[in-house]
Amino acid sequence: MLGSGLAGLRAAEVLREKNFQGKITLVGAESHLPYNRPPLSKQFLAGEWEEDRVRLRLPAEFHSLELEFLKGLKVVGLDLQQRSVQLSQGTAIDFDGLVIATGAENRQLPALEGRPRVFTLRTLTEALALRQALSDAKSLLIVGGGFIGSEVAATAHGLGIRVCIVEPQQTLMYRGLGEEVGSAVTNLHREKGIDVRCNTEIAHVHDDGERTSIELSDGTTHTPDVILVGIGATPTTDWLSGSNVHLSNGVVCDENCRVMTADGLAVKSVVAAGDVARWFSRSQNCLVRSEHWTNAQDQAVNAAHTLLLDLNGEGGNALPYDPVPYMWSDQFGKKIQAIGFGDPTDEVHIVKGALSDGKFLAIMERENRFVGAIGVAMVPLVMQARILLTEGASLDVAREKLAS
Repeated sequence: MLGSGLAGLRAAEVLREKNFQGKITLVGAESHLPYNRPPLSKQFLAGEWEEDRVRLRLPAEFHSLELEFLKGLKVVGLDLQQRSVQLSQGTAIDFDGLVIATGAENRQLPALEGRPRVFTLRTLTEALALRQALSDAKSLLIVGGGFIGSEVAATAHGLGIRVCIVEPQQTLMYRGLGEEVGSAVTNLHREKGIDVRCNTEIAHVHDDGERTSIELSDGTTHTPDVILVGIGATPTTDWLSGSNVHLSNGVVCDENCRVMTADGLAVKSVVAAGDVARWFSRSQNCLVRSEHWTNAQDQAVNAAHTLLLDLNGEGGNALPYDPVPYMWSDQFGKKIQAIGFGDPTDEVHIVKGALSDGKFLAIMERENRFVGAIGVAMVPLVMQARILLTEGASLDVAREKLAS
């Protein structure tokens, strides 16, 4: 198991649940036991939870898996022919089966890298550093208004910190929610007092060794106490260079989560799951990748099943992985949920509530098909929409059932 996040842990659990008796080695780049990432930008950052609350499993549960946990080590190479991986300490591990779950890492903004009081947020270590920095801060500037940036803005506002978000797109969370729904979330932030500057970019950066100043394309200059860069993530695949694994915005996999080679062959007993995996979706008829919690959990289960079948010589019985994506975000006491492979160009139909009320359900149309839904403070209806999407309901059926 390469990667000690949710996907790596869940794959190991499935192997044991299915009575795999062999040795399992879990390699993790971090020194922590597997932990939950979603609370890092919310309850943990706010100081409501400590490290023990973000653990994915209690220590006793984790140790009951009877695996070898190599923590604080990075994987630096893969030899598919010899079926071995190379680790940062210079050792190699041979394998019969392999799960690649190395996740993703923060995109960096070169102009802000190494500047004072500039942070990113993905790991527990980064969350600890940001929480400490915010403990005596009066102002925070966030570069990037996606899921992480928007969540941290809501959390920091709750701590009494003055917040400004700089977003080059026309709304917050544009890529995940589209313009119409994204505008509603943007308005929610502005109503709470967040200074949201969309269609705005960084023009110049300078620092005095203690604080960093940012001049924006709108002509304003900001010197906040803390700066957070939240501009997305890229799959952690640099260690696979020269391995003959097909890399294209992640580790390319077949529909059963088997890793593909550069010449288009599926590798037996080598699978990938989570943020790093880009797999073939039957329903979308293309390669897709998802960086959300539910996908990491669900794909790990499918990948582990495929791995076990391959090891037992029954790989032909592997089931395709073709989920209905589900993601959520908590901001200002509201749960924002989205299902489906959404696209900002999808047509939006509000079937319950109103955008202006901050409580609504929208269904998404593409080429006269029901392709997804987004809800704010509409948890039961979103779950119903997820079932309808899984069943392949038509646009008219979805509209009728969800509006009733």
